[in-house]
Amino acid sequence: MQQIKQTEHIFHLIYDLLNRQELVETLTMRQENKGKQALVELLTVKQYQGEIQQLLNRLHPYDIANLLEQLPPVQRSFIWQLLDSEHMGAVLLELSDSLRQTLLAELNPTDLIRAASHLDTDEIADLMQELPDEVGHSVLSSLPEQQRENVQSTLLFPEESVGAWMEYDFTVVFDHQTLDQVLRELRQKGKLPDESGFILVINSAGLFQGLLLVSDLLIKSGELRVADSMLKQVHIFHTTDSADEAARDFERYELLVAPVINAHQKLVGVLRVSSLMDLLEEQSQRQFLAQAGLSKEENLFDPMMKSAKNRWPWIALNLVIVLIASRVIDQFQTTISSMVALAALLPITANIGGNTGNQVVALVIRGLALKQLDANNLRRLYIKEFSVAAVNGLIWGSLTGLLTLILYHNLGLAFVMMLAMSCTMVLAALIGVSIPLILKKLKQDPVLGSSIITTGMTDTLGFLIFLSLASLLLPT
Repeated sequence: MQQIKQTEHIFHLIYDLLNRQELVETLTMRQENKGKQALVELLTVKQYQGEIQQLLNRLHPYDIANLLEQLPPVQRSFIWQLLDSEHMGAVLLELSDSLRQTLLAELNPTDLIRAASHLDTDEIADLMQELPDEVGHSVLSSLPEQQRENVQSTLLFPEESVGAWMEYDFTVVFDHQTLDQVLRELRQKGKLPDESGFILVINSAGLFQGLLLVSDLLIKSGELRVADSMLKQVHIFHTTDSADEAARDFERYELLVAPVINAHQKLVGVLRVSSLMDLLEEQSQRQFLAQAGLSKEENLFDPMMKSAKNRWPWIALNLVIVLIASRVIDQFQTTISSMVALAALLPITANIGGNTGNQVVALVIRGLALKQLDANNLRRLYIKEFSVAAVNGLIWGSLTGLLTLILYHNLGLAFVMMLAMSCTMVLAALIGVSIPLILKKLKQDPVLGSSIITTGMTDTLGFLIFLSLASLLLPT
């Protein structure tokens, strides 16, 4: 909590200095006499820049990225130019995709090479995917041979695989070594391995054997062989495994680190919970935007036309759905004109249906993500959601019918309202199950558009059911 307050305080100081600098620059431009006063103001601007740079150096890369996301383009570009090259690479990795591409365009190859030199292998690989081919080759050529090979290896793996998220910075020992020999090696290196209390063990052929507890080096006999002390029952991942599945395993089994092997059973990297947290955060943000109908990541201060175009596809789909709904209503003009109360009650069934459908959509998408839903239990899910919607429809439909009777003193209208609510909720539940499954079958992300399509369909059907029942059962 103290760290958060300190970061917010630095943000406020930077905002204040930016505003002061902007004011001084405006005054300087307005002055006709660029004499001594103008020189003083120029020095003041330089002083503000120095203070801002000092404040930036006190922030974590994540916080700097957060600051850049909040600033309008001019101030953002100014802050970006003040950053030290050793921070630029780490900050770039914390930014949203759209903003990262914008700031990368402002860097020349020399700055990029300098920024990449402060990153780990997996981080460089992430950055390489955003660079033009020519610039990417320059960055690769600047790396040491081993690191360059590791980056190239990472880039060969699909983004959704474990190989794309594994790290190469890990400590290994051989199974034939004694604990004393391992301890001497660690002393020579001058630091403990960053494997959360574990050391990876391989044999002379490079095949993974197990994990050695760092604590064993202190409490067990130094003459004991690593092979006799290591843990052999270890959770292992292959480079081709799904990163999503790996993230779920880390959460399920409370893993902090796990070895990664290739098709030949050789140890090639490690998977850390910190990397998978980045993956889960990316997925969460993408799903959040998709639920709002944004197909691409959008920054708060992106150019106007870029933001507008990003929103066009789902606005267009919404427009089509609304036009269909309006045509449905238009077919019942005579019914609505004969009883004005129908127009007042019309949105109720549609909105309740949309809410019911979206609740089911959320459950189905979660079930698909957790691999809890397949062909074996799909029929049971339909029956369960049909039953839940039927019960809710009967209860809440009856309540709505009672309220309609109290408000309008029309028993027939109350019955229509109850029946329409029940039918709409049942159909909405079935639609809520079906839409994500259909999108999944079409190899589309169920998160993207499920909510919008479900709402549109339940609205249209809600209007159709309510007005059809009114036409059939109520006197005109």
